[in-house]
Amino acid sequence: MNQHRPLNIWMQYVNDELPPEERERCEAHLDDCDACLELYMECIGQLADRLPALPDTDAFAAAVMQRWTEKQALAPGAENHPANQSAERKQRIPWTQSPFFHYAVAAAITLLLMSTGVFRSLMGHPEPGRMSYSASDRTEAYVPFSEILLEKTIGLLDSIQPKHERGGTR
Repeated sequence: MNQHRPLNIWMQYVNDELPPEERERCEAHLDDCDACLELYMECIGQLADRLPALPDTDAFAAAVMQRWTEKQALAPGAENHPANQSAERKQRIPWTQSPFFHYAVAAAITLLLMSTGVFRSLMGHPEPGRMSYSASDRTEAYVPFSEILLEKTIGLLDSIQPKHERGGTR
């Protein structure tokens, strides 16, 4: 368990006065602890007050970014840079892993199952409701689809219920 570090340790961290091992422990602790992150930010704020102000911060930021991109382009292994890797990864996705392919396969399987009658056999009747005839007077009575679905579900649950619960030995 990482212990909270006091303000003076964070000030030493900001001023680069800690040994490398302690710096690594502090960096790891910052990932997990919001209270210490606030202390660290406070130390940075105190240090920022002592630094001279930049005359043109926008020009400075643009110059830093320009220099950084030039170094990244010239650096050996620039093709391994995370920004370049993500662009390459987007281009190298196989067509079998694209979402469009997955949707097309799912639609094709659904159409195949519908055309072969698998869904019809699962439901018993494809229409939203069915007309049933009473044996006594031969009048039609509408049976809602939800009732049909409930009957099928209860029948399925009864069929998978263990025998010992129904009075059997196993």
